[in-house]
Amino acid sequence: MLLRVHNLTKTYGNEVAVDSISFDVNQGDYVAIIGPSGSGKTTLLSLMTGMLTATAGDILYDNQRLSQISKRELYEIRARELGLVFQFSELVGNLNVRENILLPGIFTRKFSNAEYQRKCNYLLEHLKLESIQFMLPRQLSGGQIQKTAIARSLINEPSILFADEPSGDLDPDNSLLVQMLLNEYNKKNLSIILVTHDMKLAFDAQTIYGMRAGKFDQVIKGK
Repeated sequence: MLLRVHNLTKTYGNEVAVDSISFDVNQGDYVAIIGPSGSGKTTLLSLMTGMLTATAGDILYDNQRLSQISKRELYEIRARELGLVFQFSELVGNLNVRENILLPGIFTRKFSNAEYQRKCNYLLEHLKLESIQFMLPRQLSGGQIQKTAIARSLINEPSILFADEPSGDLDPDNSLLVQMLLNEYNKKNLSIILVTHDMKLAFDAQTIYGMRAGKFDQVIKGK
């Protein structure tokens, strides 16, 4: 069991954003969470990555309770083992596309420099970013920024990818590129937790949860 979410709850005053959610993710699982805006999907994702602190419940990553580890340990886990793609992905403004993709490797040194370069070339090719790899973020479209952020999230070959609307800024052709890339990495045993309104993307998942008012109100696909 790679990730366990147990009775996870997040409240803001009298408002319940996430309401006693429990589920497990094993290595290689692909989970999609769908639901209307305001249902708590992004809050749930932020809790699972340690970006927000839960009001109640537990999150265990590789049998470690995130609430019981230091901020430094959480940062190291997030940097080495978690891939993060959020709706409003921010790139480092003074770094070009290639440098932004390679940035996680500078902090973690998980692979050799040569291996990082090889992985970066692979991602640039598969997301059709080669022609813009030396451009700065201010020169990019929203879709190009999104694809760069996706490549950056995969460069360290994380154990689990958390992705919030990864195809939200993309046209159908580029959405298909992302869809194919995620499926490829999932076949290599990457676990994926995906929040999306893109049903084509969602139905690649083995399990689809429908979320409403902070709860999983139905299992649309899977167990």
